[in-house]
Amino acid sequence: MKGLIVNEKTIVLTDGLKKPKPGKGEVLIKVHSASLNPYDLESAAGIYDSYFKEYGFDHPVQTGLEFAGTLETGGTKFNIGERVYGYAHLITGCKTHAEYITLPEEYISTIPSDLSFEEAAALPIGVLTSLSIYEDLSPKASDLKVLIIGASGGVGVYATQLAKQRGHHTTALVGKGHTDFLKDLGAGEAYEYTEKLLSDLEGNYDLILDFSTRFTLEDCRFLLSASGKFIPALPDDQNGGTSEDQHVAYLMVMHGDTSRLKSVEPLLKNKALRPVVEEVYSFNKYNEALTHLQKSGKRGRIILTW
Repeated sequence: MKGLIVNEKTIVLTDGLKKPKPGKGEVLIKVHSASLNPYDLESAAGIYDSYFKEYGFDHPVQTGLEFAGTLETGGTKFNIGERVYGYAHLITGCKTHAEYITLPEEYISTIPSDLSFEEAAALPIGVLTSLSIYEDLSPKASDLKVLIIGASGGVGVYATQLAKQRGHHTTALVGKGHTDFLKDLGAGEAYEYTEKLLSDLEGNYDLILDFSTRFTLEDCRFLLSASGKFIPALPDDQNGGTSEDQHVAYLMVMHGDTSRLKSVEPLLKNKALRPVVEEVYSFNKYNEALTHLQKSGKRGRIILTW
């Protein structure tokens, strides 16, 4: 089996890896496509090593979270040969930059028939994160006024689309050249960072989602409504995302969720929710893809395919 492994903090493609065997409640999946994510560079750099050790992670492949592929074994919910996609666990279990993975059935869902493997692999984390924000963390269920910072990235493009589907009003802050694209996805207003500072915005937002990881609670507090929440993509002590402040909501989606992925199938089928793929690379060109990942101004996900 081929896969990407980490050798002295460098990601390399290797052959001869042992194909995993599914445990109880798991299925074996042949991976066709998998996304690249900043997590992969962080994992290679050793940022998650202490968590891997704590949870007994012992797989040779430690990068890759999203995937799309076909089932090699069936389970209680899915059948051999079905096209499936999903999100591996952030810390434990198989990661997706390999030809074969095993995952719990509850982490995956079937791919709508008119989506390609590449499109499906771009969806899970962005969709699941956005659903968690709007369904679990929002101060109210309807009529939200939302500011999305970094709205053109791998999560922001889905947070924008799903906000529109729920009738929320969204303001998007993005890099150069993305404003029309975000309006097409459903943003009510879209501004470039150089065009609008935080201090130029109208304020009174129910949600401020910072997918750019550039701002802190204190930077954004004056823009929040009385019950508004600041939600950073990577919560930590520095940005205030781990504080118990009433204006913070802690965001952490650890793995896939069949029911939530199923819930967006109607939106995918009628094109009300669109996958956003920046570029597709073969796994043999993973170094080019990793270089692309580190560039600013991307739209959606970069995808690797076998």
